[in-house]
Amino acid sequence: MQKSINNEQDRPKQIAAELRLRIEDVHERAGLIKMLTDLLKTHFNFNGIFIQSVDPHTGTYYPFLIDHHSKARDLNEFKALSNTRASLQDPIVCDAMKAKHSFVVALKDFASMAAVPYWIKINFEYGIRKGLVTPLRIKDEVVGVCYIWFDNQDPFQEGLADVMDAISLDLGFAVSNTMINEMLTRREWSNELLFAFSRDLAEVKTREDLSRAVTDGLKKLITFNDFFIIELVPDEAHPNFIFSSLLLEAAELQWLYTNSFIKDLFRETADLNMPLIFQLSDFETTDPPLCFGSRGNEKSEELLLKILPGSSGSQFGLILVSNKTNVFDLSDRALILRISGHLATAVSNVVMHEELARREKDKEILLAFSHDIASVRNKDDLRKAIEKVSGQLSSIARFVIRGINDDQETMTIYIYDDKVKKGVEENGQQFILNKVFPLNDGISEVVLAGNETMVFELQEWIDAGKASSCIHFWRGLGAQKCVATPLKTGGRNLGIFWVDSEYPDVKMIGSICAQISIAMSNILANEELLKFKQRLEVENEYLQEQIRQIYNSSEIIGTSSAMQEVYQLMSLVANSNASVLIQGETGTGKELIARGIHESSQRKNQIMVKVNCAAMPLNLIESELFGYEKGAFTGAYEKRIGKFELAHRGTLFLDEIGELPLEVQVKLLRVLQEREFERLGGKVTIKVDVRIITATNRDLKKEVDAGRFRSDLYYRLNVFPIQLPPLRERREDIPYLAHFFLGRYSKNHSFKVTGISAGTMNELKAYSWPGNVRELEHMIERSVLLSTTKNLTKVYLPDSKAGDCAGSVDMNNLESVERQHIIEILTRCNGKVSGKGGAAELLRLPSSTLNSKMKKLGITKSSVVK
Repeated sequence: MQKSINNEQDRPKQIAAELRLRIEDVHERAGLIKMLTDLLKTHFNFNGIFIQSVDPHTGTYYPFLIDHHSKARDLNEFKALSNTRASLQDPIVCDAMKAKHSFVVALKDFASMAAVPYWIKINFEYGIRKGLVTPLRIKDEVVGVCYIWFDNQDPFQEGLADVMDAISLDLGFAVSNTMINEMLTRREWSNELLFAFSRDLAEVKTREDLSRAVTDGLKKLITFNDFFIIELVPDEAHPNFIFSSLLLEAAELQWLYTNSFIKDLFRETADLNMPLIFQLSDFETTDPPLCFGSRGNEKSEELLLKILPGSSGSQFGLILVSNKTNVFDLSDRALILRISGHLATAVSNVVMHEELARREKDKEILLAFSHDIASVRNKDDLRKAIEKVSGQLSSIARFVIRGINDDQETMTIYIYDDKVKKGVEENGQQFILNKVFPLNDGISEVVLAGNETMVFELQEWIDAGKASSCIHFWRGLGAQKCVATPLKTGGRNLGIFWVDSEYPDVKMIGSICAQISIAMSNILANEELLKFKQRLEVENEYLQEQIRQIYNSSEIIGTSSAMQEVYQLMSLVANSNASVLIQGETGTGKELIARGIHESSQRKNQIMVKVNCAAMPLNLIESELFGYEKGAFTGAYEKRIGKFELAHRGTLFLDEIGELPLEVQVKLLRVLQEREFERLGGKVTIKVDVRIITATNRDLKKEVDAGRFRSDLYYRLNVFPIQLPPLRERREDIPYLAHFFLGRYSKNHSFKVTGISAGTMNELKAYSWPGNVRELEHMIERSVLLSTTKNLTKVYLPDSKAGDCAGSVDMNNLESVERQHIIEILTRCNGKVSGKGGAAELLRLPSSTLNSKMKKLGITKSSVVK
C-alpha cells in the first residue's frame, strides 16, 4: 500500500480492505503467507505468522501456513512440526474454537504445562513470548486459527486485532479454498504417483525391489517413518515376518514371531475393508514391542494397519509406523485401500520368487547331499555328510540319530553332531551318549509306526506328563521344539532322526532322511559284511591251525576199558547242549576229546573255537573272549569280534580253564548265564548261542576250596564231567599208539621205519609216561629220527627205571621231564620256537602254547642256544 493513511480511525478498515483484495487474488499457500506477512509488517511490528487448519471430522488440527521469515523454518524440528496433527482439546486451540474475536495469549502460561503442545514449546524455546490468536470462521464453523507471534513487542498494537477480526472470514475462505485447490492438485498428483507406484510394484520380484518401491513411492504419498509386511498363515500360531524398513536385531525379530500383540491388531482388522489407525498408547501390555520402541530420541506412536487381499489361504498385513500421533488421516486410509491390491500382488510375487529360489536351492542341496551320501562307508562319513548339509539349512540346529539295536527292543544313540556333544559335556551327562533306551517309550514307537515327520513342542509334552527320555534329552540341551523323522528302508525300521529346530522345514527334513535311511542301511550292511569277513578270516586261521596240527576225532586211539568208558560218555553228551568239563593230566588228549564231542554233535557243521586260557596275557583275555570296538583302548584301530561271537551256533573250547583269572571268571559266568555280552567299548548287547567245553589238568574242586576258582562258575561248567585216564592206566593202548606215531613220523625219514621190536615195546609198556600220550608221541618221533634200522630197537627213555615209576607220578618229576624234552627239541632247532622247522612245529604245539610252557618252566632261547 503506497499512499499514506491520514485518518487513524479508518486505518484498520483500510488495511483490512486492502488485505481482502489481495486475498482474493491468492490461490496457493506460499503466496498467501507472503502477501499477508509483507502487508501487515508495513503497519505493525511482529515476528511471524502461523496458520493452523482445523479438521472437525477427526477432531484434530495441523499446521497450514508458517511465515517464510519465521525462525521455525530453520529449526531441525520444523519437518516434524509441519507434519504433526494434534487434538482440538489442546490449550489455546480449544479457546480459539470457542472465541468469536481475536485474543492475546502469553506462552509462559503454557510452557510449563506437562502436556504442552509441541508447537507452543518450540516457539517459546526460541524467544516467542506472546501471540495474537484469531479464529477463522465460515458460518460459525472454525476452519483454522491464525497466530501472530511477538517476542518483546506489544501485541496490543492499535488496530491489529481489528484488522484480523475484519479479515478472518476472508482468510478462512482463503484457507478453505487453498485446501480444496491443493486437494484437487494433490489428487491429480497422487494419481500420477499411484500410477508410477503401481508400475513399480508390477516389476517387483525381490524383497529389495519391494522395499525400494515402498520407500521411494509410498512415502511420496503418505507420511510415515517405518513399515512392516507380515504374512498371516492360518495354520501357524504366529505371523511370519516378511521384512521391514528397519534393520531389526535378533531380539526384535523374536518378538515379531512370538508376541501376540501384532496378532491381536490384525484380528481387529480382519473383518474390515478399510485400514485402521491405532495409537500404541491404546494397548495395555507389559511386554512392549521392541521394534516399536525408542530409537534415539524418537518413539513409535501411531500405526496404520491393512490386511492386503490374498489368495491360496495366505494373507499379508501392512503396518505403517509413525513416530508422531495424529499423522494418518482418512485420505491416507483411502489411498492405502486403493493400492492394497497392487501391493498384495507384489508381495505375493516376492514370496513366489523366493519359494521358487528356495526350491532350486533345496534341489541343489539335496543333489550335493546325495553325492556325499554315495561316498559314505561308515558312521563317521555319515556324520560329516549330515553336518555339512545341516550347516546349509536354518531348519537344523542340532541333530541326533537313535538307532534300533539288534534286539529290536532298545535304541542307542547312533550318530550325533559336535554341538550335541558339547552341550552334553557342559551338562556333565556324557553317559547319555552310551545309554540304552527302550523302544516303547510312548513316542519312539509312534514315530516309527508312521512315515511322516513329527514336530514336538517339548514343554507341552513335559507339562502333560507324557515326555519320554528323548524329550527330556533335548529339553536339557535348551531346545524348545524338536522334529522326529523315522528312518526306514524296505519296511525295516532303522532308527529316528531327531532335530533341534525352532522353525522346521518338514518337507526338506523328510527328503534328507530318505537319503540318510539308505546310507544307514548300507552302513549296517557293510558292518555286517565286515563282521562276516572278520569271522571268516578268524575261522580260516583256526582251520589252518587245525590242519597243521592234524587234529581229528579219528585220532582218538585206544581200546582199553578206560577209553571205552570215555567213548560212552562222549556219545551220551554229544547231541546235547550241556557244558562239558574234561579233566586229565597234561598230554592225555583233552582237545581230541573236545573235538570228538563237537564233531559228533548237531553243531558239527559250525566251527569249534579253541581258546588257551593259559597262553593269553591277563590284559588281553577279556578282549580276546568278547571282542572290542574301534577306539575301546589304545591300539584298537578297528572293531574286532571276540571268540564268543566267532563261536556263535558252534562250540567254544576253553582249554586250561583253571588258569583263568578271577576277574575274568566273573564276566565269563555272566555270559554263560545270560547268553549275552557287550564288546569292550561297546554299548550294544550281543546275544550268542554257544556250546561250552572246558578242559584242565588241575583239580578244580581243590582250586575252589583254595579260593582260586569261583564255585558258581565251577558248578556251571561241571554239568557233565569227563575224566581222561593217564596213559599208565591204559597200558594196553600203548602198542596201538606207538605204531600210529611210528607211521606218522617215519614218512619223513630217509628210510621207512616199519616196526618196533618186542623188547622196545616192553620198555614202552613198563615206563610210567608222566607226559602221557604227548610224551609217547615225542619219544617215538625222536627215536625214529635217531634210528638206523627199519625196525625200532631202541627208545630214548629217561634214565630212571621204568618199574620204579609204575605208581603214581610226582608232578615235579613230570615237569622236569617235560622241561627236558622241550630243551632237547629247542637244541635241535637251534633255539627256533615258531615257524617252519621250529620247536613248536616239531612238538605239534601252537607257538603261543610253547612260549607259555617255556615261561612256566623257566626255559629261555638264549640258554638253550648257549
